[in-house]
Amino acid sequence: MSEDGYRLLAEALDAAAGQRGKLAKIEILAGALRPLDGARLAIAARLLCGSPFAEWEQQVTSAGWATLARAAAAVAGWDLETIGSCAGAIGDLGEAVSLLLPAAEGPGLAILEVDQTLRRLATLRKAAQKQQAIEELLRRASPVEAKYIVKTLSGGLRTGADILTVEEAIARAFGADREAVARARRDCGDIGETAVAARDGRLQEITFRLFHPIGFMLASPIEDPAEVVPELPSFAIEQKFDGIRAHAHKSGSRVALFSRTLDDVTVQFPEIAVALALAPGEFLLDGEIVAWRRTPGTDGAAGTEGPDAFQRLQRRLGRKTPEPDLLSEIPTAFIAYDCLARDGQPLFEEPWTERRRHLEEVAAAWQRLRVSEVFSAGNVEEMEALFALARARGNEGLMLKRLDSTYQAGKRGKAWRKWKKALATLDVVVTAVEQGHGKRAGMLSDYTFAVRDGDRFVNIGKAYSGLTDEEIRRMGARFRAITTGRYGPVRAVAPEVVIEVAFDAIQKSNRHKSGYALRFPRIVRLRPDRTPDDISTLEDVRQILENR
Repeated sequence: MSEDGYRLLAEALDAAAGQRGKLAKIEILAGALRPLDGARLAIAARLLCGSPFAEWEQQVTSAGWATLARAAAAVAGWDLETIGSCAGAIGDLGEAVSLLLPAAEGPGLAILEVDQTLRRLATLRKAAQKQQAIEELLRRASPVEAKYIVKTLSGGLRTGADILTVEEAIARAFGADREAVARARRDCGDIGETAVAARDGRLQEITFRLFHPIGFMLASPIEDPAEVVPELPSFAIEQKFDGIRAHAHKSGSRVALFSRTLDDVTVQFPEIAVALALAPGEFLLDGEIVAWRRTPGTDGAAGTEGPDAFQRLQRRLGRKTPEPDLLSEIPTAFIAYDCLARDGQPLFEEPWTERRRHLEEVAAAWQRLRVSEVFSAGNVEEMEALFALARARGNEGLMLKRLDSTYQAGKRGKAWRKWKKALATLDVVVTAVEQGHGKRAGMLSDYTFAVRDGDRFVNIGKAYSGLTDEEIRRMGARFRAITTGRYGPVRAVAPEVVIEVAFDAIQKSNRHKSGYALRFPRIVRLRPDRTPDDISTLEDVRQILENR
């Protein structure tokens, strides 16, 4: 088997998926990268992350599930119903294809060939053209190659190894410094370029560039404010805004906004892009996109303005080209709270105090920039007062940031903390489950749940966090036993299992039969002591909403 064959990558991914330990996954992926160099190494590193494209390219293959299933059916000789049934039973189309596809004769696929075909898919507009290209690839693929081609095209490798794991594999493969690899990938927006530079000992030659998605630094939750009181002098406190996180890249008149999902959302918020384009200088800011409310004054008094409810912002989300009427009805604003680069110089490794100084200088040069306020507290009572102020202004809670904290892109730690309070909890019954992603791939960890409305149950949300892996495994056996139907990756289950869920807000929604949706639901605990007759009712939901 050729060292530049795609099969070696697919087998490495398969082996990594079979390992629970992170170190074992890293070693397997490092072994797949080590023999490669040049373009093949760059492509391999990207494919190990689940995409043929560098992050800066912002490209997608746009091959839908139906197109993939039709291509698999044509190659495997099975009908679409069988393909769908197998995928539903296993919970993954790629796994099903690998079982149904006959073994291909020949040397298999080359890495460059797979890359070229996947990239070509992004240029094809018709589903029939995409299907034909996929068929041509699958006809020459071994079962394991077909599995990971389909997984790549369907948007999830499900090996339990993310891009940070691949960074560590690159460091291991080529004896490079782990943090140097992370910095290079952050600065150039391409795990492939980073891998080649690590092999060649040129990581330090990669310089920072704007206009590609960069991971966001994340905060760890505070369960009890008393736990941080001894360290309060070391923290700056900001209000936690109720919007969507965004990085704003600006150079000259060019502006790009990237969401926390690393998607380019610039065209969704043209008023923000136009405003930032007028600012002097070059910068990268971390901040929040919020719905913005302006209330005119009366009797000569000045009006007021500030962030509006997230429910209003939701009407703007997902619209690639919002209509003028919607732009007028629901204006948005960008509130900056960190400066990550300025005039070509990255500031990620600078302490928060230095980055804040740069942010304030940007705001002083362009006074239309909205910047978050900074507070301090010395005890729980002062924190409670700041929390009450944040909620009164319509914000979620508080953010605490260590004064000396560097910006750890894509990582969560205790240098940043967040304090939110659940609005309430509900006892609900699970009505459907599906497999999770990442380390919980293959486990039934995502629960759809309902409240009671008379003699029926109406769905109101979905949660996937809060239980331990052991609890999820135990409940998985229970859910398999009470499955009443399968719809693709989703299992409908008999309404028997009661759980308690916490949430931050309730909003009206047409997405669920209840007419409501919970914001940020998370599982508090299993409630084996309760039956479905004991769960919360739709009237309970209405009362919480009215009394919030």
